[in-house]
Amino acid sequence: MVEDAHGMPSGQDPSQQGDVTQPAAARLDRRSEMVRIQHLKRRRRYAFAMIGVLMLVIIGILLAGYVVIFVRPPQQLVVRVNDVAYSRGDMVKILRVRQRSLEQAGERIDNSKDVFQALQLIVENEIISQTAPSLGITTSDEEVKKQIRLSIAFLSGADAFGKSTDQQEREFREQYGRFLNESQISEEEHQSIIRRVILREKIRQFLGDSVPLVGKQYHIYRLTMESGDEISVMNTKYNDMIRKSTDPQLLGDAFKNITREFSRESDESVRVGGNLGWIPLGVLAEYDNEISKLEIGQLSDPTRNRDQQNQLFIFMVSETDEFRDINPNHLEELKNNALDTWVNKHRRDHDVYAVFNSEIYAWIVEQLGVSTSITPTPAPDNQLQQLLQQQGLMPRP
Repeated sequence: MVEDAHGMPSGQDPSQQGDVTQPAAARLDRRSEMVRIQHLKRRRRYAFAMIGVLMLVIIGILLAGYVVIFVRPPQQLVVRVNDVAYSRGDMVKILRVRQRSLEQAGERIDNSKDVFQALQLIVENEIISQTAPSLGITTSDEEVKKQIRLSIAFLSGADAFGKSTDQQEREFREQYGRFLNESQISEEEHQSIIRRVILREKIRQFLGDSVPLVGKQYHIYRLTMESGDEISVMNTKYNDMIRKSTDPQLLGDAFKNITREFSRESDESVRVGGNLGWIPLGVLAEYDNEISKLEIGQLSDPTRNRDQQNQLFIFMVSETDEFRDINPNHLEELKNNALDTWVNKHRRDHDVYAVFNSEIYAWIVEQLGVSTSITPTPAPDNQLQQLLQQQGLMPRP
């Protein structure tokens, strides 16, 4: 090949002398670009991974908060009878059923007592449910359904007159569905509650058959005073009026006089002079000991009101009757007392555990949507524990 003076092959353009090195430079640039792109991709993947981790942490925190606030509290144990456990959520459902029933009857739930009564009834009804079969007492599905229909018809004020069976059934399903929806409870859960209510009444009637229709009764008067009142002055005035008489009429008149002057009770109680009427032992069970020891016309020692500790009761018996027909209302109360005695007796045969404090109380009241003045502090906890101990729901120290 002929070369020119520059050492280049003849006929080749000098401007093309860099073409020999150009492919190597291009390859180097492409390699650098690829490295840069890969680095960017790694940075993006790292950034996305960090964002993903942060999102998971945030979701985890939100989920944990949701579980702590909304999932765990309803599932936390409140009562256990043997192997049957009731959670906070179960207790709220029972209370909501009562709440809706009261509202449809034009009343409101009383969070100062209904919550504690619900707790006590859960224990008692579970003991009854577990013990009743041994007495041959059970409740059928038909009885449960019948009781529900009667309850819904009563609460809704439904009138079946002139309506076909299909129309009655349709209205019942609508009303019952509305009741379940407002109570936030399933039909199965509601039926379980009603089943225990029926069993309780069956046991009450079973035990009530042993309550006598005739028995000794006391004609009782009651005066309500407070610790700072002039109790000694009242005693003096009463004794001056009766002069040790045992005449029922004189005793009643004397008691009316001191009632009008010293009573702390309602206007109606003052109007009747503190006269409670003829009452058998067991109706005022907490005060039976004081009443049964009284001589005719004698005033009892001041006895603290079990429901209001700031009040004192003074009883007087004007006469007694060994064989007197028991008032139907008193008969029902005696049946209730017989049931209470029976439950307390069988409570010892069951493993009963209850945990309840002001925090649980406040949570339940919040779920019911009613106001409360109780704040979760140690003092209310002590009061709640004392109440639960009195009701047999917690062991005494």
